[in-house]
Amino acid sequence: MMQMIEKIRANQPVVVNLANSVTPQHVADAVSMLGGSPLMLEAPQEADEFVDIAQAVILNIGTITQERLALMIKVGKRANERGIPVILDPVAVGMAYRSTCLKELAAAVHFDYIRGNASEIGWFADVDVAGKGIDALDQSLDVSIAQKAALATGATILQSGVQDVISDGTKTAVVSYDNPLLAVNVGAGDMLSAVVGTFGAIADDSVDAAVAAAMAFSLAGNQAGAQAGIDRPGTYMAALYDALYQLTDVDLNAGVVAWH
Repeated sequence: MMQMIEKIRANQPVVVNLANSVTPQHVADAVSMLGGSPLMLEAPQEADEFVDIAQAVILNIGTITQERLALMIKVGKRANERGIPVILDPVAVGMAYRSTCLKELAAAVHFDYIRGNASEIGWFADVDVAGKGIDALDQSLDVSIAQKAALATGATILQSGVQDVISDGTKTAVVSYDNPLLAVNVGAGDMLSAVVGTFGAIADDSVDAAVAAAMAFSLAGNQAGAQAGIDRPGTYMAALYDALYQLTDVDLNAGVVAWH
């Protein structure tokens, strides 16, 4: 992971977000606290101009519509043409309409990273993992789901949960830091996808970027928990922003990664 945070803060990469309508402020703040420069895209007329100055693009299907899908296809294609990473957050993709939309999006756009919970990643691997809305119900560790999804999509997968699994189908890593208040706060997963985009914007290796993103968010989550306590989820979010802002490469490189 070397000096990735230092590189982010030195270069301030532009990360374009097609966020859902629920959590755009959380997403923008996550990018900004790490040292990136978030751009939140809504108008199709700005799509090309935004992508042309970006170092990464994040597509979040959490509140997908036909109009939003068309914009995602336009932005994703432009990012593919420019050779900048596209990060997909397939929120609750197992639901019928979202599944249909994502199939259309995936036919038009190559995703460099996919960040989702086990249920969402299982959709790409053709593996049934119990889920409820935006949450995965099965939190047991199974690295094969991420591996299969990576091979099926050509993307680097970050399967987030109590243990985060990162795989490109060949290299697989597990990051085992977690705090239960991350799951309580709606938008934590969206923030993690934004963190993946921020690291992906400056990294040479996609697995290294995804591992660094998982490590950064998990360590910040633990630090926030130590500060906020176990029963103050609102205070926890403020502490999470502080922890992301204060995070260093020393912290990142001290984290333990299990390679499979």
